[in-house]
Amino acid sequence: NGRLDGLTLVLDCANGSAATVAPAVFRALGARVLAFSDAPDGCNINDGCGSTHPARLCDLVREHGADAGFAFDGDADRVIAADEAGNIVDGDRIMGALALDLQRRGCLKQNTLVLTVMSNLGLKRRMEAAGIRVLETAVGDRYVFEAMQQNDLSLGGEQSGHIILMDCNTTGDGVLTAVKLLNVL
Repeated sequence: NGRLDGLTLVLDCANGSAATVAPAVFRALGARVLAFSDAPDGCNINDGCGSTHPARLCDLVREHGADAGFAFDGDADRVIAADEAGNIVDGDRIMGALALDLQRRGCLKQNTLVLTVMSNLGLKRRMEAAGIRVLETAVGDRYVFEAMQQNDLSLGGEQSGHIILMDCNTTGDGVLTAVKLLNVL
C-alpha cells in the first residue's frame, strides 16, 4: 500500500534540496521522521553530511534506534541507506533489492539491470544467479541512462546511489528511490 506507518526514519538531507521535500514526503507516508542537515544556507551543502559521509547516517540510526536511514546528496539525485543496525546499504545493494522485487512482480523490463563497471562483483553474480541479465556501462549516470533508453530497460544505476527508475523518471531521484526501497522491504 506504500504506507510507512510505524517506521522511524533518520534522514540526512545534506543541507540541500531534500531538506524540506524528503521529511514532508516520509511524514505524509506515515513515518516518524528525524531530519538532520536540513538547514541549507547556500554554503553548507554536503559539508560533512549527506550521502558522501554515510558513517554519520549510520551513527544517527544507531543513536536514535531508527528502523532505517537515508542520506541524500545536495541535489537529492542520489541516496545511500542504513539498515536498522546502522550498516551502510549502498547503491549496489539498493539496486539488487529493487531488481529482485521488480523481477518477482514481472516488471523488470527484459529482465535486465544496468550498472556501471564500478559495481560490486557480488551484485553481478547475485543478479546472474537470479536469472537477471546485467548490462554494464562506463561510470556516469548519463551512460546508464543511454543504455536504459536504447534498450527499453526499467532499472539502472551506480554504486554511489544514483539510481534510475525509468518507469517513474528519467533521472536519479533519491527520495523516490528511498520510498521504493522501503516499499520492497
